[in-house]
Amino acid sequence: MIRQGPAQPVRRAGKPGLEITIPTGIERDELQELTGQGAQLVEVLPADEYDWAHLPGAVNLPLKELDARASQLDRSRPVIVYCHDWY
Repeated sequence: MIRQGPAQPVRRAGKPGLEITIPTGIERDELQELTGQGAQLVEVLPADEYDWAHLPGAVNLPLKELDARASQLDRSRPVIVYCHDWY
């Protein structure tokens, strides 16, 4: 993954205390550090592709279901969302 600039927190109006950080990408070392500190790793591939393409420790929330199933995530922990892609 390539970082194209530093991650910047984004605050949503009307949601006190909710902060979303939107990076363009992170390196492997940073991913390991964040998951080691308790960040949740979410693979958004369809379930049939998740079986062979997910990173260790990742949970599967397919992109088409992400909004509906986001409540399954622990809101007190950071979330890293990714999609395995060959391209």
